[in-house]
Amino acid sequence: MLNALIAVGVATWFSVAYPILRHRLETRPPSGGAPVFWPLALTVVFAFMPLVFTVPREDGNAVLEQGLTASNVVTLVLTALTALYLAVKIAADRRILLLPFAMPYLPFTLMIGMNGLSAAWSIVPTYTLYRTGELAVFTLALILIFDRPDIRQRLADLLAIVTVAWLVSVTPEILTSLSSGIVFSSAKNNMMPLVCAALGFAVVFGPPNPRRGRYLALAAAGFIIAGSAASTGALAAVGPALMIASRRPGVRLAGIVLAVVATGVFLFLMVGLSSFPALLDALSVILQKPRVELANATGRGQFWPIFIAATRDHLLGSGFSAADRFVQLLIPTTGLADELGREAVFITSSHNMFLSAWAGTGIVGLCFAILCLVEPIRFAARADRGTRRLVACLILMVTLNGMTTPGLYQDWNVNVLAYIAVLAYARAARREADARARAVEAAARPVSSLRAADSAWPAA
Repeated sequence: MLNALIAVGVATWFSVAYPILRHRLETRPPSGGAPVFWPLALTVVFAFMPLVFTVPREDGNAVLEQGLTASNVVTLVLTALTALYLAVKIAADRRILLLPFAMPYLPFTLMIGMNGLSAAWSIVPTYTLYRTGELAVFTLALILIFDRPDIRQRLADLLAIVTVAWLVSVTPEILTSLSSGIVFSSAKNNMMPLVCAALGFAVVFGPPNPRRGRYLALAAAGFIIAGSAASTGALAAVGPALMIASRRPGVRLAGIVLAVVATGVFLFLMVGLSSFPALLDALSVILQKPRVELANATGRGQFWPIFIAATRDHLLGSGFSAADRFVQLLIPTTGLADELGREAVFITSSHNMFLSAWAGTGIVGLCFAILCLVEPIRFAARADRGTRRLVACLILMVTLNGMTTPGLYQDWNVNVLAYIAVLAYARAARREADARARAVEAAARPVSSLRAADSAWPAA
């Protein structure tokens, strides 16, 4: 009975209360235009520091039982420094606090608020509060980086800086892989392909860029070097996304149907690729991946059912990020070890954005995960064609890639960076479109008034 009441309450909130809350909370501040260097430097170092310095764990609960490692401490320090930077900027201009409540950032801001609220029933409240704070701090830092009047001209430049910084941080790994004949996924990273894709989309769909050729080459190289099977498969989203970006209702509807079909095929191939041996062999050669890794989606098809079983009775989740990181607290580890082997006891992520949302904040989290994907496309619908295409392509790729990564959930990552960058681009484009519409309306008003006066003048 309680579960039914929770489900009804959530459905009512999202269908009735959310639109009212969005209208009341929405702000329309001008672009921030803050200096880029410090927030970008702090964000990039935080994002890629674990690639060059991390203390490995062999126990999923080690952070609870053994405390923080040196790399954990560095992460905390970087978060604190970024928060201090933001505090200084906010003290100088409190309007910065209004930026996260502008559309299309608002749904993601509300999601972060829900994440923090889940600490009240989290299995590890301290961890949930920290991860929520970390997500809030770096999301606001990203808004300061990307929310600027000239973002449409500068987006590719900023994303190129992030991509180059990543390539530099993984250069030793790339060289080692290349020496072994591995090109595709020579520095595997399930998150960076979205940044590289956003860079490519910004060049193709955005204003003319004098570095167009170099940026396209950088985006392609980064995508191949980072590439995983899932990120490559997510390119299937581009076709439906271009259709969804159309202003013609019939084409948009066909794009939505095609996107649903593509998602279904994507999921089926993830867990059922072994049913097609010829396709499996071909993909194994093209992607330079072992057949066994592709056949079982790197184990996801095995531990997803157990992960779902561990969280199925928690309609409001078990705490943002904590339910992923410490799922062992929700299920007997002996049964997990018997089912999948000893190493599976130390699962630290569901490797699925929607399962992470479900585990963290339950049915509310699932609704927010969907909302944060739908709202940007709706918001960009009144912008120019290039912006509509950029937003739709990135969002649909985040959706597909999120089937095998935390995506926009569980913690802050460079998927969030690409997401906020595209939202900032859409906000700038929408402001320009609205300004043009007002100018056309204002120009037409005097003509209409003159025609009305002429019609009212008595005939001679």
